[in-house]
Amino acid sequence: MRCGPDVALYDSMSFATIVDRVRTDFTEMPELELTLPQAVRLWTLGMDDCRQVLDSLVDAGFLAWTPRRTVVRRGRDPLARHDSQTANISVRASKLHDKSVWNS
Repeated sequence: MRCGPDVALYDSMSFATIVDRVRTDFTEMPELELTLPQAVRLWTLGMDDCRQVLDSLVDAGFLAWTPRRTVVRRGRDPLARHDSQTANISVRASKLHDKSVWNS
């Protein structure tokens, strides 16, 4: 059973709402570059849920995985940062502390 202040937050957030929130953060901070664990902490999501959100934005062409296993916004100035190459790199997910927003 879930309890505490996060219950209302997770019960009221849909997948689309979370995707919009992540897209807004990357739009407002174009140089944002995160590993999956950093993204999990930033948006207080479970590992699997966070990966699903990020992958949906990668599939839409808004974000890209880098060879360094970070996610960045596509279309940013490739000379502004060190590595502009992107790749779809698998990140092993752990279910230990999964705060799923899709569990009922």
